[in-house]
Amino acid sequence: MARINAKALHEQAMRDDPEYRREYEALEEEYNLVEAMLDARQQAGLTQAQVAERMGVKQPVVAKMEGGKSNVSLDTLKRYAKATGTKIKVEFTRV
Repeated sequence: MARINAKALHEQAMRDDPEYRREYEALEEEYNLVEAMLDARQQAGLTQAQVAERMGVKQPVVAKMEGGKSNVSLDTLKRYAKATGTKIKVEFTRV
């Protein structure tokens, strides 16, 4: 069975599909947050279950957060950061 290269598919869709690009750009901030969370956890060498235990929640809660399927509060992000040994940095930039 052939492997699918998700990154290549995404890059092609961003180039070739204006609707895909518009929808992606509308959610870019959320994608960036999810990517930062995944990077923090992976760099800490932790599983979702380990992060969940440190946060005092169940693993599916962390999975929903990392999957972008929940609207996460700043307090919850702080707990996630602490669990992964990181800090949150919020930045506002001009558009």
